[in-house]
Amino acid sequence: MNLKEAALHCEKAWSQFANKNHINRDDVFYLFKLQEELGELTRSFLELRGSEKPTLSESELKRKFEGDIVSVVGNALILAHQYNIDLEKVIPKKFPVQN
Repeated sequence: MNLKEAALHCEKAWSQFANKNHINRDDVFYLFKLQEELGELTRSFLELRGSEKPTLSESELKRKFEGDIVSVVGNALILAHQYNIDLEKVIPKKFPVQN
């Protein structure tokens, strides 16, 4: 799956969830949702590394951390899709590799 396909997949899944739960998604929503997911990722990261008191077992924390990373990436892909950003074109420009 390339980045465009991943963005479309995430968008379709989120649209289905939003429609089922009557969630209105506008351009502000996408940014706030990404912020929310980043907060959840931060919390699970802190718990996983022992900086915060864990609320789950280590294996559950690892699964939650994995899911939180996917949520951040998925919501970032959706935001990029909403603004017609060609990630496959701009990522190499943002993160150039020196030979």
